[in-house]
Amino acid sequence: MRKNVCMLAYAEYYTDARIKSYVDILIEAKVHVDIICLYDNYSASLKGNESLNLIFAGKKYQGNSKSIYLSNYLFFFIKAFFILSFLQLLKKYKFIHVHNQPDFLVFCAVLPKVLGVKIILDMHDIMIAGVISKFKSKTNSLLYRLTKLQTTLSVKFCNILICADHSQKEYLISNGINNRNIDVLLNLPYDKYFHLRNNEPAGNIKIIYHGTVSSRLGLDIAIKAVEAACAEINLTFTIVGNGEDKKRLVQYCHEKKIIDRIIYFKPFIPVENLQKEIEKYHIGIVANRKTIIGDKCMLPVKLIEYIAIGLPVIVPKLEVIKMYFNEDMVYYYEPEDINELKKAIVDLAGSAELRRIISNNSRIFFNSYNWNIQKEKYLYMINSPYANR
Repeated sequence: MRKNVCMLAYAEYYTDARIKSYVDILIEAKVHVDIICLYDNYSASLKGNESLNLIFAGKKYQGNSKSIYLSNYLFFFIKAFFILSFLQLLKKYKFIHVHNQPDFLVFCAVLPKVLGVKIILDMHDIMIAGVISKFKSKTNSLLYRLTKLQTTLSVKFCNILICADHSQKEYLISNGINNRNIDVLLNLPYDKYFHLRNNEPAGNIKIIYHGTVSSRLGLDIAIKAVEAACAEINLTFTIVGNGEDKKRLVQYCHEKKIIDRIIYFKPFIPVENLQKEIEKYHIGIVANRKTIIGDKCMLPVKLIEYIAIGLPVIVPKLEVIKMYFNEDMVYYYEPEDINELKKAIVDLAGSAELRRIISNNSRIFFNSYNWNIQKEKYLYMINSPYANR
């Protein structure tokens, strides 16, 4: 009899590479996966897949209103609670894998938990750090205290807690939040979609950023640094993705008359098609600002994807990145320093040998962290007896 499992995420399946990676592991292991998630047009076309069933319980809110933000979560929670409870009785899931945010989505699995089903909470993001960064909340504010309370209770409720990097785990523990079965599964590029390219492309230097277009990710800094670097070397910078800051950046580039000349914008590309796009470029760039999230709680998956394909990467000196990469593996600059970022761009763009050395050195990362190791680790987690405690 085929195993059934359920994933629950306040996310669009189309855009979430981490969830897709888990699903691929489970389908390969002959497991049927139901996903309760947010609606998007692309994911809707996947309905009817023999091994994967998407169940939509809402649409995503991307504004800045705290009240609408929370009410959207609550609406999704209520709907998902009843859907999951019904499906548990019908399909008898072996485990429930819940992806935050929010953490309290684990309580949609109250009935499965009572029935002895394993509950996994997967921390894509640390909510208490997000509250400080997004809403400028103090640690003594009501919003922060409520957020920490729901995280603490959610972590106690689940059987297994997964963090997306080791700095997340340290941050949670340092804030008094822990689970006896806590482990780390990095956001690694799935080797089904990412592989080392044959050669660096010919022609003028092209730089890429792909992912969410958000203020905290520092793309305005990157654009200004590229703009300054173009006075010394011929290059272009392409931003692939969507987000709340895209309109402002496009407007700036229009005003400076650099759009479609130095700076290019492309829409979101799903993970399955990223290899074909990224391998056209010479340099990858990460420009995250030094926020609590950026410094302590978020190893950029795009960084690892560039390395997997063979691009050298320019990155800010953030603690979470320094935990995995030394100065021989990436080109560091001081966070939010346009002049240092400009120098890094000029240095890398001007030397094919430097690009080759950094690209080769960076791949040492995969000696310790790679897809096969992580796949086996996940399968062990969901099948091992310790998860029942």
